Amino acid sequence: MMKKITAFLSKPIVIGLLFVMAVGLLLGTGVSGTRAALTYYSPTYQSRLQLSRIGVSLLENGEVVSYRDYDANGKWDQTNNNDQNDGKLLESLLEENETFVIGKRYPEVLTVRNSGDINEFVRVVVTRYWMDENGKKITTVSPALIDLRFVNEDVWLHDAEASSAEREVYYYRDLLRTGANNRDTKPLTDSFKVDAKLQAHKSVKEEVVDGKKKTTITYTYDKLRFCIEANVDAVQEHNAQDAIHSSWGKRVQVQGDQLSLGA
Repeated sequence: MMKKITAFLSKPIVIGLLFVMAVGLLLGTGVSGTRAALTYYSPTYQSRLQLSRIGVSLLENGEVVSYRDYDANGKWDQTNNNDQNDGKLLESLLEENETFVIGKRYPEVLTVRNSGDINEFVRVVVTRYWMDENGKKITTVSPALIDLRFVNEDVWLHDAEASSAEREVYYYRDLLRTGANNRDTKPLTDSFKVDAKLQAHKSVKEEVVDGKKKTTITYTYDKLRFCIEANVDAVQEHNAQDAIHSSWGKRVQVQGDQLSLGA
């Protein structure tokens, strides 16, 4: 976890939005157990910093699914106003009585919105992995089979150094401003699917029964769950370059209302 930012006026304002899309999917039976969990890392604001607030929201298919905004009175306005701050995800993925289909691509448009009163830069960390029916993470199935399609990589800058087979890190190039204009990012993703290659995970048993050859195929992905986590962070415009390095450990260049990766 990121360490908390020490509360000094000389420090930048940083907010972290932890959005967890834990998709509990027993393949072939439908989707259950989706949620978005939200948390933050920020200082206690004092003096002149109380005159402005920082906020960030996550949108799924055009609808806000999680948000957390810091107001001038030193309070958080968030999704559920509780410690878990859970929000629901993928609720409209399937129609009633519809079954999830391996290999079918489903809409999953993820965007970030500046829902505060100060300009900010944002990043998103997406993690994909598999769990068994007992909730234990497994590594025998490739995370790449959870095919979340990333788009708009001209403005969503991919941090290859910080990424891995499970984890993808993206910085949004443009400053997100307040008000109606330029407060939303372009979509980071537009859809996802569970790749049909998953069906190759099977065991084959051959035996002779009553003089005839019998082949039994058991799909070993049965009862697996795929999980996608997206961690959304925002930092204020002022002193953003240093704030990003101290908070996220990444050297970036900020010139005007755009950032680029690298020292």
